[in-house]
Amino acid sequence: MNNTINQQKKKTIMTYIYATIIGLLVVACAVTIAVVSTSNGNSLNVGGEVVDVSNNTYIVPMRDYTIQKDYSASELQYNDTLKQWEIHKAIDFLAGEDLDVMAVADGTVSNVYTNYLEGTVVEITHSNGVISVYKSLSSDSVTVASGDKVSAGTVIGKASDSMAQELNNGAHLHFEMTVNGVKVDPNDYLALGNK
Repeated sequence: MNNTINQQKKKTIMTYIYATIIGLLVVACAVTIAVVSTSNGNSLNVGGEVVDVSNNTYIVPMRDYTIQKDYSASELQYNDTLKQWEIHKAIDFLAGEDLDVMAVADGTVSNVYTNYLEGTVVEITHSNGVISVYKSLSSDSVTVASGDKVSAGTVIGKASDSMAQELNNGAHLHFEMTVNGVKVDPNDYLALGNK
């Protein structure tokens, strides 16, 4: 009986080790494929393509916040809700008393949807292939619809705890940015000062 239990423990441990190795390989491949680096203050190098960002002004999406979890494309961060380590290609803004979430730049609302894992989501398309993505909004607070034109500072909704995969974070905004379909570091766009 003890021999059977020991074999089961070994199988469980080996399965865990293999899953961890495969997960790390997937992360390494994703990081290699989507290399994004700042070349200077006016452009970004996204997978070998230089994107001009000099004509764009981006504001911080919340007035009252604390950076709860920063962007990381390679360093694993612990997700307290899912109880696992993962990369985090976003910035989580923990909401203070003012829950308003604002558009970071002029653009057109390209998508509004709700699902269990992400909560209510608003996507805004800007110039130069830039899209800003606002997740974990409360569904009854969203003030925009697909096709709406917005200006930098337009309130689009309120931060909440609607994002199931980050439920333990409390009311927050999970903020992502993409350039030509590749997730980029919002810190390269937003003037967050000393975090």
